Amino acid sequence: MNCPKFSYHINLQGIFPRRRGASNIYLMQIAILDETRELESGFKASLKKIARTVLKSLDAPKNSELSISFIGDDKMRELNRTYRNIDRTTDVLSFPQGEEPDMTLLGDIIISLSTAERNSRRYGITREEEIKKLIVHGILHIFGYDHKKKKERDEMREKEKEILLSLE
Repeated sequence: MNCPKFSYHINLQGIFPRRRGASNIYLMQIAILDETRELESGFKASLKKIARTVLKSLDAPKNSELSISFIGDDKMRELNRTYRNIDRTTDVLSFPQGEEPDMTLLGDIIISLSTAERNSRRYGITREEEIKKLIVHGILHIFGYDHKKKKERDEMREKEKEILLSLE
């Protein structure tokens, strides 16, 4: 699947310039973009920490870059229809950079806050817990995990459980 050109897709190199004297060593860069304007800044900061922890657990290089965007159901339905030919909203979409992640610019994760809210009520958890699960799920997709076949689904669920437990 090719990475779409979103109006909110950004060049992370431009947002996160390297510090002087840091040469080629810098920290993982996580961009949180909230089109809904519903997320508090403190929560966004905690999401960056979660994403970094997940990336480290998957042995991503220190200079990896990832974008996580939060949108509404209408936009998510449009993206799902355009890129997956499924005419309904979904909770999370992942767009790896190219066919295989180059392990620096990893890609984009798009999360529907409306769907996350509905799912959290259905599963009896907080919206924050559901968003954490969706970030883990989205990152695993970026790293090539899938759930189309039973064996793949079992492997992905096991890895999700392992990572979520490590975040507690």
